[in-house]
Amino acid sequence: MFKYRPGEGVYARGTAFWALGGFIFLYARRLFLWLDRFDFARKVLLEEIPVLGTPLTPGFLIAVAVVAAGSYGAWRLLNAPKVADLLVDTELEMKKVTWPSFEESRKSSFVVIVCVVIMVIFLNFSDIGLKWFFFDLVYGSGGHGR
Repeated sequence: MFKYRPGEGVYARGTAFWALGGFIFLYARRLFLWLDRFDFARKVLLEEIPVLGTPLTPGFLIAVAVVAAGSYGAWRLLNAPKVADLLVDTELEMKKVTWPSFEESRKSSFVVIVCVVIMVIFLNFSDIGLKWFFFDLVYGSGGHGR
């Protein structure tokens, strides 16, 4: 699939290609829906595309052209030496990573959740204390802002 350094960084470049392809598809779909507001884009050229079951319109053809051009551009981008080298090196570095076990992940997640709960409780009491201090003692308004 990739001409520059074939066989290297296949997962990183493949993932990047399909992510870009998804964004291109979403943009083309949005473009198609936007073009559907105009009369020229709704003119039916063919009643039904056999496999898709949708009418062939200029808006549909423009959206398909955007997907084709965008996919080709994404493929060219991912074959550019600088981008390809970055993704190949990223994949090589990710292979060196030591991933935590399930037990380590569970314990670390528990610590994070406990710390977040403690911080929420602290901020809640700080808010209540500062509200009491300023509105009841300093301003004397009984908790009602003026």
